[in-house]
Amino acid sequence: MFTRQSLVDLFSGYDLPVVNITAVAECRDFVTPAKALGLPPFALLLHGIARASLTVPAFRWRLLDGKPVEVRGLTVSYTVVGADGNLNFSTFRHDDDRAVFLERYLADREVARAATAEKLRLDPLEGRDYVFVTCMPWLRFTQIQHPLARRGDCSIPNVAIGRFRHEGGRVSFPFSVQAHHGLVDGFHVHQLIQAVEAGMDALVEELG
Repeated sequence: MFTRQSLVDLFSGYDLPVVNITAVAECRDFVTPAKALGLPPFALLLHGIARASLTVPAFRWRLLDGKPVEVRGLTVSYTVVGADGNLNFSTFRHDDDRAVFLERYLADREVARAATAEKLRLDPLEGRDYVFVTCMPWLRFTQIQHPLARRGDCSIPNVAIGRFRHEGGRVSFPFSVQAHHGLVDGFHVHQLIQAVEAGMDALVEELG
């Protein structure tokens, strides 16, 4: 049940109807065991972000023609450096099964790396069931602003991840979330980051 229509109406009238928060996420070191197993750490974190966004109710809502719609699955959009040295945007379908997710990610990444033009699927984004994730492993950034040309409603969440820092068996990294303020408050951003941290902690146990 959607309970935030009055907030959607309020913030949709703003020139900049977004909440944009950058915090530091911290969890157990999943990077070291992932690399030991030949698994790409970013892909595992991407899976954790997608999975977490489906568990926090506020992050399951999008706007379609100004009306709230709840997504049940996700198309994951992520960034990868293409053959021309520019960042490509690429997409694939999320799966809760980590092995299936990794298989799809790795196959798509190879295509995106070889591309010399933007690979973002310029479809109508029907259902709005996207989450946009940017990884900048070169930067320990403290804030970020994403473009707002998202079909005029900016209701698809943007997540950005920065450079990892390792210390005492733990890893921390900048975690930025930008979303439509009518759908998401700062407390929901906190819930999302908590869910990601918990998921990555659990992953370390699974990786052994």
